[in-house]
Amino acid sequence: MKLFMHIASCTAFIVVASVSPAGQTLPEPDVDVALGYQALHIPGQTYPLGIALSISAGLNDTVRIVGEAGVSIARNTVSTYGAGTLTLAYYGAGPRVGVSAGPVLFYGQLLGGGVRTHADLVTTVGTRFIDGDNAFMLQPGAGVVVPLTRRIAAIGEGNYQRVFFKEYGGDNETRVFVGVRAAFR
Repeated sequence: MKLFMHIASCTAFIVVASVSPAGQTLPEPDVDVALGYQALHIPGQTYPLGIALSISAGLNDTVRIVGEAGVSIARNTVSTYGAGTLTLAYYGAGPRVGVSAGPVLFYGQLLGGGVRTHADLVTTVGTRFIDGDNAFMLQPGAGVVVPLTRRIAAIGEGNYQRVFFKEYGGDNETRVFVGVRAAFR
């Protein structure tokens, strides 16, 4: 939770401290690509190492189609099965709706996609435990884009992931993303 608060504070600082070139609102690009760091929290576990990539294309001035993919890793973690490395990869696509407030763009999105989990652990009795699962995911989220130049912007995003596992129901997960967005007009 400390990591989440730290990232949220840094994102808020970027938004408040930013000044767009010449103080004008920049038009949304035809296509943009964002790359950055993500942190993931699932019930009982935080994945502090992560990377995510998103690509979006504008349908009109307000609506975009976005695709995201990312991976998060928790190393040297201890679970009920043992200690080792946990990995969670996700992918999704869906609509993003944005509204500008001066140079800053705020958006909301809803992605549908999938999650792949993988555990590589050593149990308490010394045997190796390897397991994984696939599940459907819905991910509503919100974010902010702050222009740094005409083509480069800082981006911050917070998401709720509802993952629907077949065997034991669903997980309520949260994901925080901060990165850099490149615009192509």
